[in-house]
Amino acid sequence: MTELMAPKVYPAQPDMPPPRLTPLRKPVEGSTIGVFVSAGVHHRDQAPLGETNDLSYRLIHRDTPLSELLVAHKTPVRKWALDDLNVAYPRDRLLELEAEGTFARLADNAVSMVGTVALYTELINETVPKIMAEFDAQGVDLAWLFPF
Repeated sequence: MTELMAPKVYPAQPDMPPPRLTPLRKPVEGSTIGVFVSAGVHHRDQAPLGETNDLSYRLIHRDTPLSELLVAHKTPVRKWALDDLNVAYPRDRLLELEAEGTFARLADNAVSMVGTVALYTELINETVPKIMAEFDAQGVDLAWLFPF
């Protein structure tokens, strides 16, 4: 990524302790799965997400046709997501796994943001609690994160 960012200076990374692993609330096959994507996926009629440091997010309903969605994240690897959105937001694959019984249910709404955020304190203190509340309201047992 450093080479792809050139000549821009790569932002300083935060110094955080290692994550604490949290036990599963229930087995995966009985869980409602929440989805978080950092590709900046949004509906055509929604305001696009900013390229960097946008702490807002969009909710994407599981039934929305992928053809109605756009990718706001301007990363160089977006080429593959533009060819097949399932690369960045694997909604179709997740619906297949749900149908196969791999997990109980895919939550109604995925949460989408852009991944280029260096406002770490604001992200952790302001945005993450809101996203957790979105997942809690949907009865999410386990959130799967798809970084982009």
